[in-house]
Amino acid sequence: MINYDVRLTDLAIVFATLLGPILAVQVQKSLERWREESARRERIFKTLMATRAARLAPNHIEALNMINIEFPAGKQFKKVRSAWKAYFMHLSEPTPEEALQPVYFAKRSELFTDLLYEMGAALGYDFDKTEISKEAYSTVFHEKAENDINTIREKFAQILNGKAALPMAVVQFPVDPELAANQADYLKLLIAHIRDGKPIPVTIVEGEATAKVLSMRPAGDNKTA
Repeated sequence: MINYDVRLTDLAIVFATLLGPILAVQVQKSLERWREESARRERIFKTLMATRAARLAPNHIEALNMINIEFPAGKQFKKVRSAWKAYFMHLSEPTPEEALQPVYFAKRSELFTDLLYEMGAALGYDFDKTEISKEAYSTVFHEKAENDINTIREKFAQILNGKAALPMAVVQFPVDPELAANQADYLKLLIAHIRDGKPIPVTIVEGEATAKVLSMRPAGDNKTA
């Protein structure tokens, strides 16, 4: 009679011996992959937090564009993706006229704060929205530079779209002083001739059959060649 209990036990030992290392490797790989994915999400969140007062910085924009990749669809990151979608849609809207811009940019800051809050919550951080929106350091220089970049971009876009013209102011034309003086003399003579009937002075060249008008000069300054 065959002892099946012994045979099954032997088979279990054989399978455990063969599959144990394979399973261990797979578990190790899964853990490593999970750690790498978590590290990438942490890096995105920390970059956005570090640059939240400089939202035109290249690394800030790069981090935003990685959200859909590193925070995949699913229950775990549903709120993160929803907050990012709302913020992205707002970023895609055209900037309104100047009178409405304060409300527009206030809404943008609110949506960005919501995004960071949901990302922090999903990654295990305990930040409230006041900490995220208020406790960020930025120098006056960088704030001014970012505002200037925004203004330049908006005004240049208006010019390209035909909604505004490039303002120009001519300060001074190049002038030849001698030419300007001659033009002033001629203008005075012409005015005197038209208004007072004053004759136009002429120069008579000797040896010519007829008189030739060479120039107009002020009275008392005629010369004969």
